[in-house]
Amino acid sequence: MPRPLDPALSSLPRISRRLVVGAVAAALVGGAAVGAPPSAHAAGTDTELSLTATEATFTSAAQPGKTHDQLSFLSATRTTDHTYLKFDTSAVPSGSRVVSAALELDVTSTRATSGSFEVFPVSSTWAATTLLNTNRPAESAAVDDAVVRATPGKVVVPLALPGATLERPAAAFMVRYSVSGASTKLAKTVKLRVVVSSAAAVAAPPPAPSASGRAFAVPAPNTSAKKVFAHYFPPYPISLDNKAPESDYYARNYLDPKGEGGKHAAYGGLLRDRPLGRAPLSGDWRTTDLKTEVRQAAGAGVDGFTVDIMSLSGRNWDTTVRLMDAAATSGTGFTVVPNIDATASVRTASPEAVAAKLAELYKSPSAHRLADGRYLLSSFKAEGKEVSWWSSIISVLQQKYGVRVAFVAVFLNASDANMAQFAPISYALSNWGPRTEQIARAAADNVARARRLGVKWMSPVAIQDMRPRNGLFAEADNTATLRAMWDRAIDGGADLVQMATWNDYSETTSFAPSVHHGESFLDINAYYLSQFKTGAAPKITGDAVYVSHRMQLAGATSLLGIPLMRPTLGGAKAPARDTVEVLTMLRAPAVVTVTVGGSSKRIDAPAGLWSTTVPLSVGTVSAQATRSGSTIASVTSPFRVQSRLEAPDLQYVAASSTGR
Repeated sequence: MPRPLDPALSSLPRISRRLVVGAVAAALVGGAAVGAPPSAHAAGTDTELSLTATEATFTSAAQPGKTHDQLSFLSATRTTDHTYLKFDTSAVPSGSRVVSAALELDVTSTRATSGSFEVFPVSSTWAATTLLNTNRPAESAAVDDAVVRATPGKVVVPLALPGATLERPAAAFMVRYSVSGASTKLAKTVKLRVVVSSAAAVAAPPPAPSASGRAFAVPAPNTSAKKVFAHYFPPYPISLDNKAPESDYYARNYLDPKGEGGKHAAYGGLLRDRPLGRAPLSGDWRTTDLKTEVRQAAGAGVDGFTVDIMSLSGRNWDTTVRLMDAAATSGTGFTVVPNIDATASVRTASPEAVAAKLAELYKSPSAHRLADGRYLLSSFKAEGKEVSWWSSIISVLQQKYGVRVAFVAVFLNASDANMAQFAPISYALSNWGPRTEQIARAAADNVARARRLGVKWMSPVAIQDMRPRNGLFAEADNTATLRAMWDRAIDGGADLVQMATWNDYSETTSFAPSVHHGESFLDINAYYLSQFKTGAAPKITGDAVYVSHRMQLAGATSLLGIPLMRPTLGGAKAPARDTVEVLTMLRAPAVVTVTVGGSSKRIDAPAGLWSTTVPLSVGTVSAQATRSGSTIASVTSPFRVQSRLEAPDLQYVAASSTGR
């Protein structure tokens, strides 16, 4: 469903298994990047400890208001029963770091025939005598480091904690089982076996590896206090019908001007871009595709999706449920935040009906939780419903289902009145955001506005916005708008970021890997995401060149006679421009040669991230970087600039030397 237009552009509508980078939140404090091998520690300085759990209990979603400390056993299932363990770490030498660690469990009974134990660090502030399903602590990214199936007797679950510092005076973990129907009972005599080494003897751990081809490393999901979410739009998954991309629903109906019975002919087709295609899959291909998207986002440092909930049943709702399952079983630490769309049919439902469906989603292990145990609940056009409607949903969730939520009000119009009205019920405020560089850089200090109201601010980040159905676009100036929005989020001290969007192809706002920009926009975004999360620009360890441009001049007429698109989306005033942008990430200075339509220009490029533009013209676009006479990176865009296209297409396409 296309986003409604807003009169102000500043409120436009719409991997390795268990890789944990940085400190492990909650149970670990001050840890360096995980993965440092035991051989990095000097001999003779290691201390081996066996810690018996001082508190061991479990919570149950089937009995959310009941404690289970009085029982003689522990229980671990996928979604209903979660075991909680606490260990006294006062005997661990101060400042020492973990060489190896493992949980020793005693399985008394199990129904498991597949799957494995999963272990998550949690805060140690809970007490077994008062721990309920409704007040259980939020977990950090999983740290189990091997597939260990439940079998009767003693089992040892290795933990990926090397290089970390155990929280003192206590460390705590949550244990569950990875598959449904595999109820597992454990004895309460659980041990944490850990080998630690003095800080002086520990070699500095290696930096986290970058993804294939990327010139820098990014933090793994949910390993930083700063969170970045990408807005997921269920109508446009990787595939709609599991057919080959040249003949699937996207090709036949959304991209073809004659598709869906010709109802999109007036504007040349519903879409101008689509997800990267793939061959037909067997089995549960929908969940497989969603898991692919989760891993794509997680690999670029994104913490989770804010999934747009437009209805409480039907295909889009089913996609939301599958998405949460895909995230839970992806092994990435990726999470999902329900996002109620107040422009869609869900707005007509009662708070009780909405709360009941949300409660189902919050049972998923992938539902994003804060450190205080509250689940995140987001929105689109929060002002589209009364504050009382939202308050009722929040109240019903807590009183009827034992689910405490922290609400994020995302506005189309972040006016003083709207912000003041929603602040009392909100954890954070946000807006859908601008789509031009000029408005992004001139935007109000929303972080300060939110903090004066006692809440956090979630900054929007977008790459571009072009809507064929409306014949409108906002001039993004290649990647200048994206970079300006990240500058505002980073320099302004935003608490969270929402990428708008992951995959709304009807508005051409996607960051997801697509036919027309591959992973280029996602990679550039990841550079700023890393800086936002870590507080410092990532170290560039390779050389990469990115080009972005349009496939037509802004004033080119359509072969089908479709009117020119206007650069006035949401009241935008920035005129269209015809440019090729070259963006480089270089370890050291280099000479960049840009060729557009047979005309070349040589430019000296500095080390680090740098960009320049040259005029767009008909023909092929390419760029190469040389250092000391040798080519270090080169790219030729697969998208030739045409004098005329079948239908107007003012999106920016992109390609990179990494081949991503």
